[in-house]
Amino acid sequence: MKTRFNRNTDFGGIPTLDYDQATQAAEQLLAMDGLGKRADLEILEAARAFYFFEARLLDEERYDSWYDLLADDLFYWMPLRESRFRKDKRQPLDPRNMAFFDERKADIAVRLGRIASGLVWTEDPATRHVYQVSNIELFETNTPGEYEAHSVFTQYRNRIERDEATLHGRRRDLLRKTEDGSFQIARRMILLPQSVLTTKNLSVFF
Repeated sequence: MKTRFNRNTDFGGIPTLDYDQATQAAEQLLAMDGLGKRADLEILEAARAFYFFEARLLDEERYDSWYDLLADDLFYWMPLRESRFRKDKRQPLDPRNMAFFDERKADIAVRLGRIASGLVWTEDPATRHVYQVSNIELFETNTPGEYEAHSVFTQYRNRIERDEATLHGRRRDLLRKTEDGSFQIARRMILLPQSVLTTKNLSVFF
C-alpha cells in the first residue's frame, strides 16, 4: 500500500482542538436533531456522491485520498453507549464521558501511520472491508457552506479465513463545502447501538 503516512512523517503542522473546543464540537454534534431546513436536491445529490466516494476509498484502503476529505479542524467522536432504564433522565451522551474515539486530524494521521508501518499485527494480513451508506439526509445550518448530515452505515470486514465482523450504526456529520464543489468532514459522530462491542479490534474508520 503506497501512502504518505510513514514513520518519518511530520504531523506537527496540523492544528488541533483543546479540551474546551473539543467539548464544544461534541455539543454541536449532539445538538444536530435533523429538524432544520432541508438542503436543496442538488446539494443533497452532491452529498450522496461524496459519501459513496468516501465509502469506496475506505473499502480500497486509499487512506491518502480519504485523509484529504477531513477538515484540518476535524473532531471525530465515537461515544460509548450505556444501557439505562427509561426512568434515568440523565443525558444519554455526554462529552465528558469515555469514548471509543475522541480524535482530531492529527490523531487520525497517527493511526494511519501505524497501519502503514507494517507493524500492526491486526492488519497484516490486511482486513477486507465493505462499507454501505444509506438514509442520507442533509440540512442547512446558520453558517453558509456548512451542512448538518445524517446517515446510516454498515461496515463488514473479513480477515484471514474466519475473522469477521459486521457493525451497523448512525453518523452525524458537519460537512463543509469546498471550492471544487465537494465537501470536507469537519465534525463526525459515530453511534453504534451496542453498549459492549464483541469485535476483536477497532482498527478501522467509520
